[in-house]
Amino acid sequence: MATNDGTERWNVASHPFQKRRTSFSNQPNPGSADADRPASLVEAYQSLKHSYRNYDTKVALRRMQALRRSVQELNRRGYAIALELLGSINFGLVESSSDVDCIFLHYCHEHLHEGECGLGCPNMIFKRDQLLSILAEINKGESFHIEFLDVLNLRYIEHWLQAESPPDQEPILRFLFYRFLGRPVNRPLIIHYYEQLEANTELMQTFHDYGSQALSAYIHTSGHRHSFTKYNERIISHQIRLPGDLIEELRNYLDLEQQ
Repeated sequence: MATNDGTERWNVASHPFQKRRTSFSNQPNPGSADADRPASLVEAYQSLKHSYRNYDTKVALRRMQALRRSVQELNRRGYAIALELLGSINFGLVESSSDVDCIFLHYCHEHLHEGECGLGCPNMIFKRDQLLSILAEINKGESFHIEFLDVLNLRYIEHWLQAESPPDQEPILRFLFYRFLGRPVNRPLIIHYYEQLEANTELMQTFHDYGSQALSAYIHTSGHRHSFTKYNERIISHQIRLPGDLIEELRNYLDLEQQ
């Protein structure tokens, strides 16, 4: 689904994946010409994302600051939440017309045994509305639309980590996927969960397969390449010449997605 500014919006939660094994770590031979290239789509996406963030627009920086301050204030009031930002703000190339796509992470006892609360969860709705109210106060003079794409329950992640026989891991895989791809707001709240999950070798192997399939579904949506065209146009519009290494990295990424 396209955003208002023409870039691509996508939600992993809306895509069912068949449980089939796919190679996520086709490592190049040491010393080969491809030895320094990312070994997977997820790694390539991460590398490209960080390269584009060198060109954060002023709008992106203002919005990141406003979101951080809003989340901090909500946490100060006793409602601990974090966000993972996707879309154009994840790459730092935001215009005033751009939406903000995000994943909402919070604690919910009501849905302790469910990995997600759903967008209709009363606890989530209350915190979301509080967040938007604080943001409106902080961000006077500039309004923007926030699209909440998914909700994950951090209580479930705690339960999963402590369980002798861990329950459904699909919400855990989504959490890892968003953490790998997104831009966090209130990273300290969620990083220790990620580090504990990352230490689980079997889980991470499962995630590698899941992440490969999920990102493959994402990048083959019709607007994905168009998104990068828009990002490049925004860099050029600020009279910045696209560096050769960024062009090459983008070319390698787009080549890798065809494999």
